[in-house]
Amino acid sequence: MAGYILKIVLEDTHPPVWRRVVIPERITFYELHLVIQCLFGWDDCHPHDFSIPQEDIFIDDEESSGFWNVHYPEETTLVERFFPGCKWIRYTYDFGDDWRHKIIFEKVDESYQERYTTLLKVKGDNFEEDTGGVWANDGDGGARWPFDVQAVTERLKKFVFPTHEDLDAEDESAYFLDDKSRMMDDLLQFFLNRMDSASHAFSHKRKPSLMALKIDSWNQFCAESLQRTEEEALEEPDYVLEIASGTKSCSELLRDLNLQEARDFCKYLQIPCPGAWTKTQMTSAIAQELCTHPEYALYVLYEEELREYLRLAGLPNGRLEKWPEDDTIIKALGIGLADIRIEKKKGKTKAILSFATDISPLLRSLPAALRKQTYRDLRRFSEKLRTLVVAYGLIDFDSLRGMFQSVYHTTIAPEDFCRYIYWHGRFNALLQTLYRKDTGKAYAAAIQLDADYIMERVLRYSKDLEYASFSAKELCEMADSISGRSDWAQVLYNFLRYRFKFPEITAGAALELVFPEIMEGRPLSFVMESVLHKLPEEPELSDICELWCILAGMLLEVGLPMLKGRSREQYAEEKGISAWDIDMAAEEKKPVHVKERHMYEFDRSIQEMMFQAVDFVRVRVIKQLEEYLQKERIYSEEFLYLLTKANIIGCRFEEADSLIRRLRKSSSRGKKAAEVLQKMLETGIDVTDEPEEEDDFLWDDWQPPVSQTYVRETPKIGRNDPCPCGSGKKYKKCCGRGV
Repeated sequence: MAGYILKIVLEDTHPPVWRRVVIPERITFYELHLVIQCLFGWDDCHPHDFSIPQEDIFIDDEESSGFWNVHYPEETTLVERFFPGCKWIRYTYDFGDDWRHKIIFEKVDESYQERYTTLLKVKGDNFEEDTGGVWANDGDGGARWPFDVQAVTERLKKFVFPTHEDLDAEDESAYFLDDKSRMMDDLLQFFLNRMDSASHAFSHKRKPSLMALKIDSWNQFCAESLQRTEEEALEEPDYVLEIASGTKSCSELLRDLNLQEARDFCKYLQIPCPGAWTKTQMTSAIAQELCTHPEYALYVLYEEELREYLRLAGLPNGRLEKWPEDDTIIKALGIGLADIRIEKKKGKTKAILSFATDISPLLRSLPAALRKQTYRDLRRFSEKLRTLVVAYGLIDFDSLRGMFQSVYHTTIAPEDFCRYIYWHGRFNALLQTLYRKDTGKAYAAAIQLDADYIMERVLRYSKDLEYASFSAKELCEMADSISGRSDWAQVLYNFLRYRFKFPEITAGAALELVFPEIMEGRPLSFVMESVLHKLPEEPELSDICELWCILAGMLLEVGLPMLKGRSREQYAEEKGISAWDIDMAAEEKKPVHVKERHMYEFDRSIQEMMFQAVDFVRVRVIKQLEEYLQKERIYSEEFLYLLTKANIIGCRFEEADSLIRRLRKSSSRGKKAAEVLQKMLETGIDVTDEPEEEDDFLWDDWQPPVSQTYVRETPKIGRNDPCPCGSGKKYKKCCGRGV
């Protein structure tokens, strides 16, 4: 048995309000919620959640369905899933008043044996509920009531929690570490390749600048110090961080930028930069702008980072016992607010941190009202901007600003808009930006996407098209949930969850890894291989074929950045072409006369016909595929499986029976797939009671196969009945989709 010592701070309170407690191990976040309610005197009559803002992780009662964040159920998630690995977690109560609590993990108490929470130390009284939050009560003692230590201590003892032996304390993401699935490796590589973190904001293909080297030296210092165990660090501190008096101004520190970085910073801050300016003139102008508008530093530093910066800047010279958290130092170094010097001597490494002599006092004296208003504006702008950028994937600045003003009924000056995007969004890696000389336009792109790949296809397909328009509600649905973009997304999620037994978090992560590739407009073969690579086991032939159908449906239905928000189907209808002509299939050179030939390796026209045959049950197309099968002597087991399925759904049982016999003679995988089809044939899965008149179905001239008489053994499946695959969706939205 053990306990965790936590310091729970009510954020933005002056004087500070916090409680230090020791909680028993193996309690859930819901039980921690009950503890916090008791500690701060809340009545538990408003919504709440736990979150890790840096990772977009939420612990609440919602399902994990978002594109950008992951939700864990608070009633079944143990605190061990995130403690002690996470430095702090936020608990928010009452989303109207927005009471935010910072839960800081301090240490493990191995001697703690109780199953209830023990109060160690308290500072500050309780606030009353429904009084407007911290800011409304700043300096107002009338909205508080005294904290009763004895009453709270007695009440906490009544919360005796079980050990929850039935719950797994390990993060389900450990499933990613399985060698077969390689999910975590893919996830890590994905973000390494595509995320543009603050520490890489100064990286260039050319020789790195002094600023980039300075940041890299700090990163290396931190990485090396973390490699030492806690015991080694206490015995012999070989890595020391010290504070020293600053001797350089912001302008002098910014001279460590190279010429291109200085020019970029002028663009980020919307400073006019004549072509004849030297780097010194640029850095002086940047420093002058920051000193004139110190609130611009808040665009880069988040609230917690600003508080940490001001704390460090106010410390006396000497060694630091508590090192700064998050990216505070990286960002401060990057914009000329701080300087770092690394000294190595006799096997010991010392980092000496100092601060700009001019701007640090300005930030410290920044009015609280201005600071509060700036952060409020940034939060509002960021959320609206994120919605638009994520929904469209890639969009030029002029169109983005026009939509921003139209959708959200607001007005914003072009220079302010660009400053928000560049200095706040770009620097904090909330989005990507790129400039194309051939179009003369700047573009914003979602951080997960390969913007250059998309841009090439924009110029090919939709250079002169207007962006598709959406309502504010539609944009929110598209930005917050993959399912908001395509019904096929839920089908794919269920396929991974129930066919391959993926844990919920793993299935969600797999979907979020694959979806950016779909948004980029990658061909079906690329996406198929990406998904197959992530499966934890070798899939059966039937699984590969079902996956091909699902992904083909997604690729056709999802709105794409390269088509300015249109789906392939919508774009094809506008242009009068086939949707499969829009980068759907990559032409493969693999011989057709092999059993192992994948469906996604066939020519584009054959894949299009097969999708129509299976998804829309067009019998005319089925006949054409049968002719192709005979003429080209096709042996592909995937081709045979899908064609058989199309015949079964189209009530062409005799032809299906013939193809099943052929599959049985192919290979062991083919025999297993034949059994799946035979079961499908025997259970009598129908098409629809409402055939489409324009399609050449053969229901009227259908005759039962000679080899057997078909007798229905199960009730008929209607369009609105639950799908028999167990997905929970209606039949017409799942296996019977498009019928």
